[in-house]
Amino acid sequence: MVSPSMRAIARRRAEARMTDSCVIVAEVKSAEPERATGKHTTTREQVYSGPCEFVAANTAVRDTSSGSRPAVEQGARLSIPVDAEGSASVQDGHVATVTLSSHDASSAPLVVRVEGGHHQTFAAARRLPVKVVSGG
Repeated sequence: MVSPSMRAIARRRAEARMTDSCVIVAEVKSAEPERATGKHTTTREQVYSGPCEFVAANTAVRDTSSGSRPAVEQGARLSIPVDAEGSASVQDGHVATVTLSSHDASSAPLVVRVEGGHHQTFAAARRLPVKVVSGG
């Protein structure tokens, strides 16, 4: 069993590495289509805003194909504090805009899509698998 003080130390250490910041949103489609266009409108609801750590988890880039188009795949991970407000609400499909830390101030913000959750006993951070959508 991990003591509460050891768990607190682990969380502080994990959060000390979270020098990036991010805003994570859920894209919510309206239940009814608009009368004029017949299309559903999409709104964004903020789920989490705060510190994070973006890590390119798999630095080996793989060439794949999607239909007849070539594509490049690279794994990545977004870590957020496990006990921060909104952290537990982050789900597969949510979109995060990540502003990299002062260590890489020249990079444009990244937009990533969450591709799964992270649940673990004694977790010090939520380590979410993500796919880079744009930026950087």
